[in-house]
Formats: sequence, C-alpha cells, structure tokens
Amino acid sequence: MEFIPATVKLTVYDSGQVRSQPTAFHEFIHDVETGKVKLSIGEVFRLDDIVQAHQMMESNRANGKIVVFTLTNCLN
Repeated sequence: MEFIPATVKLTVYDSGQVRSQPTAFHEFIHDVETGKVKLSIGEVFRLDDIVQAHQMMESNRANGKIVVFTLTNCLN
C-alpha cells in the first residue's frame, strides 16, 4: 500500500506487478489491529450493493475508504 499515492481513488488492485514481503503485510495488519495505524472507513457495502459503492466513490462522499465485502456473512 505504500506504493499507491494518497490521491488515488482505487487503493486496492492486484496487477501482479508489485510484491511485498509477507512479514511487511503482517506487520501492517498488526499495526492496524493495535491502533498504531488508523484507517478512516467511510462506508461499508456488500458486493450486492456495488453500484451504490461506486456512486459514492464517484461523488467523493465517502470521507474515508470504501470497503466492499464479497462474503455475505461478513456483515449482519
């Protein structure tokens, strides 16, 4: 994620071109879990609501990251 500029709207994309060490990824996850790294979550959507998620992204109304779950049991 450190390779992606802050102003880029799409922040997760795996083109297979950029690789990081698994230890760096695990450190990042640990830092998020312990609160060392704060992530601003704007809105959470189910994959079924991808149209609404995209509309929010296009209108710049999220005020944080837009999270889309692909597993329907992740959200209640």
